[in-house]
Amino acid sequence: MKKIIILLFICLFMTGCFGVNGKVVEEHKQKVIEAEKISYEKLNEIINDPDVYMNVDVIDIRSEEEYEEGHITGSINIPYESLDEIIISTDREVVVYDSTAAMSKQAANELISYGYKDVKYIAGLDNWPYELE
Repeated sequence: MKKIIILLFICLFMTGCFGVNGKVVEEHKQKVIEAEKISYEKLNEIINDPDVYMNVDVIDIRSEEEYEEGHITGSINIPYESLDEIIISTDREVVVYDSTAAMSKQAANELISYGYKDVKYIAGLDNWPYELE
């Protein structure tokens, strides 16, 4: 009787750990991380607070020519095509922008896929209500 109970316990244990075909059943829910969209106002607050801004990298992903025509104060120009060559700490906060929100978001999510942890983007420079440099 003792052997039957032990065998039954083993069967129940195996059923809980293995699927129908003897394969291990595992549920992996991969957390998808997407960049956060921030308002123009929030980015302007960051820019105007030197203690905060010194810890944030604002990246303009437009072409060098577009950047020279006007850009957000203190931003650095890294054209979209060169994002994979970016050399800044993956632990720093990064805010990305382009002319449009779609490209800004795409670039921000690409940076996340490269291992950057705190990436944000704005809706696009076309509607930036503040002064450009």
